[in-house]
Amino acid sequence: MRRICIANQKGGVAKTTTALNLAAELSRMGKKVILIDMDPQYSSTAAVFGNQKFEYNIYNAIVDKIDIQSIIQHSDVFGIDVVPSDIELSGATLRISEHIGREKVLYHCTRKLKYDYLLVDAPPSLGLLTVNALTACNELIVPICPEFFSLKGIKLLEEIVENVRGGLGADIKITGVVITRHRERVVMNEARDAIRHYFGKRVFKTVIPENITLEEAHNAHLPVYKYDPKSKGAEAYHLLAKEVMHGKCK
Repeated sequence: MRRICIANQKGGVAKTTTALNLAAELSRMGKKVILIDMDPQYSSTAAVFGNQKFEYNIYNAIVDKIDIQSIIQHSDVFGIDVVPSDIELSGATLRISEHIGREKVLYHCTRKLKYDYLLVDAPPSLGLLTVNALTACNELIVPICPEFFSLKGIKLLEEIVENVRGGLGADIKITGVVITRHRERVVMNEARDAIRHYFGKRVFKTVIPENITLEEAHNAHLPVYKYDPKSKGAEAYHLLAKEVMHGKCK
């Protein structure tokens, strides 16, 4: 099972959009996929299920030790299984901070799951929840907007990844950087080139455009390929999924 964390501590980089549409595309390609929403803002959960409320969510798995299998919800629309999140997850850090092995709670919750792909939508922070998302995975995909100051934040994320690898013995590494929300502007193209220069072969060839269809699909609780299959956003995420599946950034 490939375990992929989607993370960037900066908000507004299409992190959740990437997690959702990548998961849906992998499922469309015949893979068994589970998406774990580790963000207290529960954007992935709301995008898939709308206002639907669930008795249990990821908080109950990592804090109350409820079997994660009993929390999984299936989405026929996206073709994936989802472990939902809730606003109460924002209090999970305090609850698990005193636990032995607090950085690997999510890993232990998920280690017996059997899927082709496990994707984790991490919160936009560098706290304990994100560390749990990283230790539960062995691949990290970083969505990044083509802005020069974005690189500074990514360098900090790289430091966290190295600390997780060295201090916790986790087998996590940045295997892919995906440029998102791109528009054909001189300053964005220069920033895109700077990102490619810094990360080299780890940058996916596919660039996700700034595309209103992606936001509309999100609000319609649909993967973009179902909302508008001919849109630039749908085409881009299909190509990204193919890159991920074939491991071109490994």
